[in-house]
Amino acid sequence: MGFSQGCRALATAGALALTSPGEGYAEVIQQADSSFTIRFEESVAADNAAVYRALGQLPEWWSADHTYSGAAENLSMELRAGGCFCERWEDSSVEHLRVIFAREDREVRLAGGLGPLQSLPVNGLMHWRITPAESGAVLTWEYQVWGAPGLNLAPLAGPVEQVLGQQLQGLKAFLDKQ
Repeated sequence: MGFSQGCRALATAGALALTSPGEGYAEVIQQADSSFTIRFEESVAADNAAVYRALGQLPEWWSADHTYSGAAENLSMELRAGGCFCERWEDSSVEHLRVIFAREDREVRLAGGLGPLQSLPVNGLMHWRITPAESGAVLTWEYQVWGAPGLNLAPLAGPVEQVLGQQLQGLKAFLDKQ
């Protein structure tokens, strides 16, 4: 199932709750007709530098189930302003998000709408913050989506949380292998 098909299926099923991953937490911290905000916080054994590097290694941790092509190896992202979180295959391509800020070992911000959000008049801001911890780092991952009144975005918050939660678990598993 492709990324957009998966999100549509989840949206049809209704808002889904994600159980707290590992030692972290996940929550929809705000949802309304024209916006929603999701936040994850996860403790990882890797240090800040390793977490930062891993964020740019999408094929290693992003699920193929949530791509248009069905293959994670078609994903790429440069961790620099203007870098594209893109998917390219055969005669097709899609820009999922655009890097708008990158501070090595500390923070990455991306703009855009994932999956079916691309077909809606919305803006999105994804924000990854990495802070040192006693035994590794803490990754805080937020995704804010907002658009015109009347879009009825609230029902999408749960499904988007579910999809991003799966990606966070993939990232944590990838970091655990390092």
